[in-house]
Amino acid sequence: MARAAAVIFSLGTVYLVAGAVLACFAVLTFADRQHPRRWGAGAFWLILGIIFGVGGVLPHWVTGALVIAMVALDAAGQVRPGPAPERKEEQARHARELGDRIFVPVLALPVVTFLFALAFRILGLDANRGALVGLGFGSVLAMLIAMRLTRSDARTLMSEGRRLNELMGSVNILPQLLASLGVIFAAAKVGDFIAGGIVRLVPEGHLFLFVVANCLSVALLVMVLGNTFAAFPVIAAGVLVPLIIRPFGADPALVGILTLSAGASGTLMTPMAANFNIVPAALLGMKSEYSVIRAQVPVALGLLAVHVLLMWSLIRFSR
Repeated sequence: MARAAAVIFSLGTVYLVAGAVLACFAVLTFADRQHPRRWGAGAFWLILGIIFGVGGVLPHWVTGALVIAMVALDAAGQVRPGPAPERKEEQARHARELGDRIFVPVLALPVVTFLFALAFRILGLDANRGALVGLGFGSVLAMLIAMRLTRSDARTLMSEGRRLNELMGSVNILPQLLASLGVIFAAAKVGDFIAGGIVRLVPEGHLFLFVVANCLSVALLVMVLGNTFAAFPVIAAGVLVPLIIRPFGADPALVGILTLSAGASGTLMTPMAANFNIVPAALLGMKSEYSVIRAQVPVALGLLAVHVLLMWSLIRFSR
């Protein structure tokens, strides 16, 4: 019983379910005769489903070849959304009928994720892995709740999921690719290279300029990688530790969390953070895919300036 529970409530099961959902999207795309690129788009989602579902048991070179095939399909213009159904009045009527109940499936996600993370922690397991497992099972629960609330069937659920997935397009795979890029940057010691440039430009012992360089470099690298958590280890190892923590005796926990949150200003200003900045523009039907970014730039610059002043003042007055 315990072994069966361990298999069911594992990351492998979550990835397998995600792969199955993507395979359903692919089948629906293949069957849509009105889709302008049904074979190319369907192949893209099918390949992604294979990578999610069984990528862990495939040889690395096979997974790499599948990723290259996906890139080729997108580069050839095959990954496009199908025709959107004209049901605005019907959707508005359903929204009025549901009212605030529409938020129940959304709230189910964080609740289940938290409960799984808490359960894994109590059992002495990895809470981070538990959160990921909880996110997967929370998504399944949210789908079931949505079906019950809207009185829809599984085909409608998958069709609407496929429609939203196609609106986002190939940016769906950007987080995975950028996370891999972050690992490569760290292994290539990009942080050391950045630190070398900073040392040549900033006078020795000038705390304020080192803090500016630290916050600015993490924000710029986040703009390249699109992910704060991928950029932070690179900057922390190459810039923060050797140029600020060691010479000035700064509290590692304090400057570490400020560097991490300073990177979030870069997230607000880059299309590479597609899930935050490009996907909302696509889902909301904005005229420009960069509308969200343009609205966030002033806030991001102000946030970056505040982090510089806060880090500098806290280090200076704590010495």
